[in-house]
Amino acid sequence: MVGILIVTHGNFGTELLKSAELIIGKQENVETLGLNHGDSVDELYKKVKEAIQKLDTGGGVLILTDLFGGSPSNVAAASLKGNKIRVESVSGVNLPMLIEALDLRTRENLPDMVNQIIQTGIEGIKNIRVELKERSNSV
Repeated sequence: MVGILIVTHGNFGTELLKSAELIIGKQENVETLGLNHGDSVDELYKKVKEAIQKLDTGGGVLILTDLFGGSPSNVAAASLKGNKIRVESVSGVNLPMLIEALDLRTRENLPDMVNQIIQTGIEGIKNIRVELKERSNSV
Protein backbone atom coordinates (compact mmCIF):
# COMPACT_ATOMS: atom_id res chain seq x y z
CA MET A 1 0.00 0.00 0.00
CA VAL A 2 1.21 3.49 -0.84
CA GLY A 3 1.24 5.86 2.11
CA ILE A 4 -0.28 9.28 1.52
CA LEU A 5 0.89 12.53 3.11
CA ILE A 6 -1.11 15.71 2.50
CA VAL A 7 0.87 18.89 3.18
CA THR A 8 -0.97 22.19 2.82
CA HIS A 9 -1.38 25.70 4.08
CA GLY A 10 -3.51 25.79 7.21
CA ASN A 11 -6.06 23.04 7.80
CA PHE A 12 -6.93 22.51 4.14
CA GLY A 13 -5.37 19.03 4.02
CA THR A 14 -7.12 17.88 7.18
CA GLU A 15 -10.49 19.07 5.94
CA LEU A 16 -9.88 17.59 2.49
CA LEU A 17 -9.17 14.20 4.05
CA LYS A 18 -12.32 14.48 6.20
CA SER A 19 -14.33 15.17 3.05
CA ALA A 20 -12.82 12.19 1.24
CA GLU A 21 -13.53 9.94 4.21
CA LEU A 22 -17.13 11.17 4.26
CA ILE A 23 -17.45 9.81 0.72
CA ILE A 24 -15.31 6.65 0.78
CA GLY A 25 -14.92 5.79 4.45
CA LYS A 26 -12.18 5.99 7.08
CA GLN A 27 -8.65 5.61 5.70
CA GLU A 28 -5.46 4.19 7.16
CA ASN A 29 -1.87 5.13 6.45
CA VAL A 30 -2.70 8.75 5.61
CA GLU A 31 -1.46 11.84 7.44
CA THR A 32 -1.96 15.56 7.03
CA LEU A 33 0.40 18.37 7.94
CA GLY A 34 -0.49 22.04 7.82
CA LEU A 35 1.65 25.15 7.77
CA ASN A 36 0.04 27.96 9.71
CA HIS A 37 1.00 31.61 10.12
CA GLY A 38 4.17 31.84 12.20
CA ASP A 39 5.11 28.16 11.83
CA SER A 40 8.67 27.22 11.05
CA VAL A 41 9.28 25.85 7.55
CA ASP A 42 12.29 23.96 8.94
CA GLU A 43 10.05 22.29 11.50
CA LEU A 44 7.57 21.35 8.76
CA TYR A 45 10.44 19.78 6.81
CA LYS A 46 11.38 17.66 9.85
CA LYS A 47 7.75 16.57 10.27
CA VAL A 48 7.49 15.64 6.58
CA LYS A 49 10.66 13.52 6.79
CA GLU A 50 9.31 11.76 9.91
CA ALA A 51 5.93 11.17 8.28
CA ILE A 52 7.56 9.64 5.19
CA GLN A 53 9.34 7.11 7.39
CA LYS A 54 6.15 6.34 9.30
CA LEU A 55 3.87 6.00 6.26
CA ASP A 56 6.06 3.74 4.14
CA THR A 57 4.95 0.11 4.30
CA GLY A 58 6.97 -0.90 1.26
CA GLY A 59 4.95 0.76 -1.51
CA GLY A 60 6.41 4.23 -1.11
CA VAL A 61 4.80 7.52 -0.13
CA LEU A 62 2.82 10.01 -2.18
CA ILE A 63 2.94 13.62 -0.97
CA LEU A 64 0.05 15.81 -2.11
CA THR A 65 0.41 19.58 -1.73
CA ASP A 66 -1.93 22.46 -2.36
CA LEU A 67 0.02 25.12 -4.23
CA PHE A 68 3.07 24.64 -6.43
CA GLY A 69 5.82 26.98 -5.27
CA GLY A 70 4.31 27.48 -1.82
CA SER A 71 6.18 26.46 1.30
CA PRO A 72 4.40 23.08 1.66
CA SER A 73 5.25 22.24 -1.95
CA ASN A 74 8.84 23.42 -1.52
CA VAL A 75 9.24 21.29 1.60
CA ALA A 76 7.84 18.29 -0.28
CA ALA A 77 10.30 18.93 -3.12
CA ALA A 78 13.20 19.04 -0.68
CA SER A 79 11.96 15.79 0.87
CA LEU A 80 12.20 13.92 -2.44
CA LYS A 81 15.98 13.79 -2.17
CA GLY A 82 18.04 11.37 -0.12
CA ASN A 83 15.37 8.80 0.65
CA LYS A 84 15.76 5.05 0.46
CA ILE A 85 11.97 5.10 0.26
CA ARG A 86 10.26 5.82 -3.07
CA VAL A 87 8.62 9.23 -2.68
CA GLU A 88 6.64 11.18 -5.27
CA SER A 89 4.87 14.51 -4.91
CA VAL A 90 2.03 16.20 -6.79
CA SER A 91 0.79 19.74 -6.24
CA GLY A 92 -2.68 21.18 -6.79
CA VAL A 93 -4.47 18.58 -4.71
CA ASN A 94 -8.24 18.53 -5.01
CA LEU A 95 -10.93 16.15 -3.79
CA PRO A 96 -11.16 14.05 -6.98
CA MET A 97 -7.36 13.56 -6.92
CA LEU A 98 -7.34 12.52 -3.28
CA ILE A 99 -10.21 10.06 -3.69
CA GLU A 100 -8.48 8.55 -6.74
CA ALA A 101 -5.18 8.24 -4.85
CA LEU A 102 -6.89 6.58 -1.88
CA ASP A 103 -8.64 4.16 -4.23
CA LEU A 104 -5.57 3.28 -6.33
CA ARG A 105 -2.95 2.94 -3.60
CA THR A 106 -3.63 -0.71 -2.83
CA ARG A 107 -3.51 -1.92 -6.42
CA GLU A 108 -1.23 0.41 -8.38
CA ASN A 109 2.44 1.23 -8.02
CA LEU A 110 3.43 4.74 -7.08
CA PRO A 111 4.67 5.98 -10.50
CA ASP A 112 1.48 4.79 -12.24
CA MET A 113 -0.65 6.40 -9.54
CA VAL A 114 0.94 9.80 -10.10
CA ASN A 115 -0.11 10.01 -13.74
CA GLN A 116 -3.62 8.76 -13.01
CA ILE A 117 -4.32 11.16 -10.16
CA ILE A 118 -3.07 14.14 -12.18
CA GLN A 119 -5.46 13.19 -14.97
CA THR A 120 -8.31 12.74 -12.48
CA GLY A 121 -7.57 16.15 -10.97
CA ILE A 122 -7.72 17.79 -14.39
CA GLU A 123 -10.92 15.97 -15.36
CA GLY A 124 -12.56 16.98 -12.10
CA ILE A 125 -12.47 20.64 -13.12
CA LYS A 126 -15.66 21.51 -15.00
CA ASN A 127 -17.60 24.56 -16.06
CA ILE A 128 -20.95 23.48 -14.65
CA ARG A 129 -22.99 25.72 -16.98
CA VAL A 130 -21.28 24.21 -20.04
CA GLU A 131 -21.67 20.67 -18.69
CA LEU A 132 -25.40 21.16 -18.03
CA LYS A 133 -25.91 22.68 -21.47
CA GLU A 134 -24.09 19.80 -23.19
CA ARG A 135 -26.14 17.23 -21.28
CA SER A 136 -29.45 18.93 -22.04
CA ASN A 137 -28.54 19.11 -25.74
CA SER A 138 -27.73 15.39 -25.86
CA VAL A 139 -31.12 14.27 -24.48
